[in-house]
Amino acid sequence: MNAISFLFRHRGLRLAFGSLITASAALAVQVSVTVRRTSPENGIWFVNPQLFVHDGSFDLFDAGSAASAALESAAEDGNASLVQVEFGVEQPDGHSAVLAGPFAPGRSVTRIFDLDPSIPAHRYFSYASMLIPSNDAFFGNDSPMAYPLFDDEGNVMARSIPVWGAAVWDAGTEVNDELPATTAFLAQAAPNTGTTENGVVALHPGFMAAGQGGILDATSLAPGQPVTFQSADFTANGYQIAEIIISVVDGESTTPSRLLNLSSRGRAGTGDDTQVVGFVVSSGTEKQVLVRAVGPGLADFNIADFLADPVLTVFDADGVEMATNDNWVAADVTEATATVGAFTLPENSADAALLLTLPAGAYTAQVSNNGDTEGVTLVEIYEVGR
Repeated sequence: MNAISFLFRHRGLRLAFGSLITASAALAVQVSVTVRRTSPENGIWFVNPQLFVHDGSFDLFDAGSAASAALESAAEDGNASLVQVEFGVEQPDGHSAVLAGPFAPGRSVTRIFDLDPSIPAHRYFSYASMLIPSNDAFFGNDSPMAYPLFDDEGNVMARSIPVWGAAVWDAGTEVNDELPATTAFLAQAAPNTGTTENGVVALHPGFMAAGQGGILDATSLAPGQPVTFQSADFTANGYQIAEIIISVVDGESTTPSRLLNLSSRGRAGTGDDTQVVGFVVSSGTEKQVLVRAVGPGLADFNIADFLADPVLTVFDADGVEMATNDNWVAADVTEATATVGAFTLPENSADAALLLTLPAGAYTAQVSNNGDTEGVTLVEIYEVGR
């Protein structure tokens, strides 16, 4: 049976089941997606590129229309979390990945997806990433059906997708003033600090000309050493920012790291209102997973009715408690959060998180409240390593 994600209710408990590894003995195929920066030294950077496998209906944006709040957060601040939540709701059987961190010159990252051409949610590929430094520039495919992953016979459609500067988008959410204090990757000290534009998504006109005090004249210390951007004019003829390569994994010859995740947003409380999210670690070697129950951390995303103090417990299929947490503090959780590209939890918050190494089997992450109230909780399960 194919491992799929599904939702149902049972005895008052909210449940969501999914698999960290989608598998089908007959049809499953491993597809690798490599994102490689191709822009020149002192050229434009990008950060936290997001990859999506879906059924052809996941449309992150439309040219000429206002950007969603999720796209605004991703395009202005490189924050992928809202888009990931949106994707998880719209595409429960799809896959997504965030390639964490800024892409310095020459950086290349590969992720592998286990796909099945018979599953509609595995048919199409999309991508998006913020450009840095910028106010709200990003690249991504406007048409959700632009890149089918399989042909009519179920064969992987291997391809190379060039990301050209001429196809960079302006989210239309923040004025392109290019001031260091309001420009990500320069001296911007906090997210969402620029001047609101109230515009629409459109092709980006490019940066201010050199000599006008904008990005092309700027220096950033964000990477830990001075970086300049005199070669960041992506509107120049033939300017290529990145290349995305889709290919089939051939046997054991390709073994890059993986980044797959499952997320479920719901309400949690106590007793029958416990939120339960199920996941499967498929057969093979044991896997390290990061499990998070985010309540107070949702306040940063304008969700007011969050669960004040979630308690997270992971059980195996026999009901044996594997681990529990109330109020995360562990340093290894912080490191794993950065590795998988998840949004950062506030320091000393009442959110809960566990980093576990689990053998193959079925598990449930159960979230209750350390109190007598209920509220919205986001449960996330990330594969950290194989």
